[in-house]
Amino acid sequence: MWARADLLAELKGLGLLRSRELERSFSRVSQESFLPEPFLPLAYSDMPLPVQVGRNPTTMPSARCLIAALDLLEPVEDLRVLIAGCRGGYPGALLAEIVGPERVVIVETDEVRRARTAERLGAAGLGAVQVLSSLPADSFDRILVLDATPARTLVPRLADPGSLIARGRGVHDLAFVKLVREGGETVQMTFNEAPAPAFAGPRDAGGRKPVDFGRLLAVEDLLAHAWEGRITGHYDEHFREMVDETFSNGPLDANSFDAMREPQKDAARRAFHAAYILQSAGELERATDAYERSIRLEPSAEAHTFLGWALSFLSRYDEAIEACRRAIDVDPAFGNPYNDIGAYLIELGRFDEAIPWREKATGAARYCCYFYAHTNLARVYLHQGMREKARKALHKALDVNPEYEPARELLRRIEHANGYFS
Repeated sequence: MWARADLLAELKGLGLLRSRELERSFSRVSQESFLPEPFLPLAYSDMPLPVQVGRNPTTMPSARCLIAALDLLEPVEDLRVLIAGCRGGYPGALLAEIVGPERVVIVETDEVRRARTAERLGAAGLGAVQVLSSLPADSFDRILVLDATPARTLVPRLADPGSLIARGRGVHDLAFVKLVREGGETVQMTFNEAPAPAFAGPRDAGGRKPVDFGRLLAVEDLLAHAWEGRITGHYDEHFREMVDETFSNGPLDANSFDAMREPQKDAARRAFHAAYILQSAGELERATDAYERSIRLEPSAEAHTFLGWALSFLSRYDEAIEACRRAIDVDPAFGNPYNDIGAYLIELGRFDEAIPWREKATGAARYCCYFYAHTNLARVYLHQGMREKARKALHKALDVNPEYEPARELLRRIEHANGYFS
């Protein structure tokens, strides 16, 4: 599980954390100070994080998304900074560490969020940051937009020279927009990828590609929707259905607990949801970290099993097997880890060891995909030359799921080889 130093290294390796001022601020400001106590195990995970307890919480941006925006903002000492939207106070704290707390103003229209942000900034020793309900009449050298305020409406608050960073709108949705005011003129720039480093290092010489902001922000939105309980499209719906199905009838079934009374369970489920999105996006290191956060919040057989799955994509099969063993310790009735241990043993060439695990999967009480286990058991039998046993296992798989094409194709091959087809 990542600590602050690990996340710092990740952001620098991506080429997003480029200034000494930002690095120093990130190293000094404690993210734990801006998370609710039940969610402290989430600190320094690179995903949007909840800033209050309860169902559908609002979030602070992921570290990579926030640092990308702050890098484009180019904050330095003694500038006056305005932030539209508090997002838990952490973005304001990072900027206050650079420019000075008395030079930062946060505007938040929601009274509860405003009070919570002021309290957390005060506890972090940054009480001089102003948290206001409406825009002041002052002008600012830098403006960071973290809420739905249209960027153009804030241009009158920009000093000359001055600049503003916001998420794009319309055709610029998956990009950062920078408005620069100078000499009475305002120019708009759209950033679709991270700017090239000022000084190319060894990684750049090796052909490192700059971070694609379109992809970064698309994944960010899906992760934020997972935490905030929003469905705005078919991807959100798909991931929600997968999580519901995975936890069905288990301890983290949404109907099995009260999110207000057991916030760790709700957060564990949402962290799992985010981890699966990251895994589906090919962000395997971030996914393994998110699964581990889910486990820290509330151990579940599901999170241990899916952690093993993510590790297997990194070819870390021994660790994947150990994760599945821990899943079985948590909930012996959950069938997936038995099947998965068998799959990983097959990948390691340990076919004889795989058979008992596949058989345990087919007898598990809580398992939606028995056809996987039957099909993989058939593969082991084929490797051992036991075609008839393989054929019977495949018929069992198709009894459970007649449309499972891998089982149908394997059965066709066996029957053709045995002369059942002319």
